Amino acid sequence: MKNRAIVWLLLAGFLAAVFGLFLYLRRPVEYRSEQFLMDTFVSIRVYGRDREKLREAVTAAFTEMRRIAELSNRFPPTGTAEHRTSDVCRINDMAGVGAVRVDQDVFSMLESARAFHDLTGGAFDVTVGPVMDLWGFGGKKPHVPKAGNIQDALALVDNARLILDRKERTAFLEKAGMSLDLGAVAKGYATERAVLALKRSGVEKALIDAGGNIRVLGKSAGNNPWRIGIKNPSREGDILAVLSLEDSAAVTSGDYYRYFESGGIRWHHIIDPRTGYPARGSRSVTVVAKDAGPADVLSTALFVLGPEKALETGKKLGVEVIIVTADGRLLYTLGIRNRLEVLDSARHRHDQG
Repeated sequence: MKNRAIVWLLLAGFLAAVFGLFLYLRRPVEYRSEQFLMDTFVSIRVYGRDREKLREAVTAAFTEMRRIAELSNRFPPTGTAEHRTSDVCRINDMAGVGAVRVDQDVFSMLESARAFHDLTGGAFDVTVGPVMDLWGFGGKKPHVPKAGNIQDALALVDNARLILDRKERTAFLEKAGMSLDLGAVAKGYATERAVLALKRSGVEKALIDAGGNIRVLGKSAGNNPWRIGIKNPSREGDILAVLSLEDSAAVTSGDYYRYFESGGIRWHHIIDPRTGYPARGSRSVTVVAKDAGPADVLSTALFVLGPEKALETGKKLGVEVIIVTADGRLLYTLGIRNRLEVLDSARHRHDQG
């Protein structure tokens, strides 16, 4: 009996070791890479069984993102190959002159942007280029423009004068001096194109972090929802809340990403296209949606609208919204409450609408 018990114990130990080895060999392999794109570091982390296939998938995803970045870049110097590659540069160069045939992805971005202009009451407008140029956020020396210059630039901001021809796939800015700025469109769109590239390569688990744009594919390596931190705009490195995310996007626009201080005032890059000045009322707005493209656009538009109007508009458009207000409150739509862990140190309330 004693010998039989020992045999059974040895057999159980052997089977446990085999099972453990089986689980070890089937554990997901992680591959991650980082590139500087669209004025930010973009990180892609994927999981699967074959490291080489994962590397190829990430390379394909970055290729897609870079292609969208090059098509939508408005800053290359005139005469350079980069300037000629950019559809946005070509459209801006031909403002008031003629229509430009563009890549299908650029056309899709412009159609989406025009639709969101109407859905948000003009809080989003890709023809804001002349105003953005005045503030200089695209260069090394941003500054507060003169009020008169802002008013002159606002005369060139007009979504209705962006003419799109779907049949010919052309875009035309009707007035000379007008210019497009796809800064609040292209990153989310490019992120979603990267996800499509990963899916085509068979990737089922991934996380893309594009500087405030988070897009997850499937669940995490441990088959749990991904946990995404919501930053405290007032304290670097501090987290106000943690969001559980699965197969969707969480995109944040905040006044702490790009700003300068002048006259004791923080001047940030999220410009209200209706006034020509940085939007006030919120410190950050996070939009949670299935697609990173609309989430990117809406994070900017809802920031411009201000907290209460943002919550109302988010609900109408079927997305979840998390807002840190200028006075430090944490607001969020009711649909996100079961996926949001608010840390004890945060002052908060949720929308009751």
